[in-house]
Amino acid sequence: MAMDMVSFDTFLLLVLLVLVGVILFLSLVTAIYVIRLSQRVTGSRIPDGSSAGSVTVVTPSAQESEIESITRVAPPSAQAPVAIEFDVSRDAPDIPTGMKYLCRLYGLHSLTVSSSDGLVIASDGNPSAVSDAAQFSYAFQTGETINEEGVQVFGFDFRATPLVGIVRSQGIIKDSALNSLQKDLLLILQRWI
Repeated sequence: MAMDMVSFDTFLLLVLLVLVGVILFLSLVTAIYVIRLSQRVTGSRIPDGSSAGSVTVVTPSAQESEIESITRVAPPSAQAPVAIEFDVSRDAPDIPTGMKYLCRLYGLHSLTVSSSDGLVIASDGNPSAVSDAAQFSYAFQTGETINEEGVQVFGFDFRATPLVGIVRSQGIIKDSALNSLQKDLLLILQRWI
């Protein structure tokens, strides 16, 4: 009889351990699902700027279609600025998106703004932004010639702070287009910084 009690108690303990294991597993799966879902929701919320407390959920494909619609209206040219007025309040819900618009409008591969000591202040999200900022801002500060094809560097001030703009494009951008790009870039920085 004592043997039956021990085996029955052991059986109940084993069943209880299995149930606890299943519950822990289901809790872990639920936690992972909730975390991924919250990352998707918070990662795609962009304020639209039309009313004070409103938030619009925008998917990456919707952002790309907005950018493509601007491109279709006026194709980018590396030689001259596009004749579309750039409205920061409407077209730039944040700095990276605004810089992506500028890249599309001016026909650029990438656009990076760095401090004079090589730290990235803003970029269009190009993976080479950090290395571009370090390399080219130093070259700009020391007056070295930049021999890399398609790279142009310009200096400008933002709130009494000297900054360096680094542009990657297929061709050389004319001074008039570069001046227009600087003005649009300053509008984005003034709005978000």
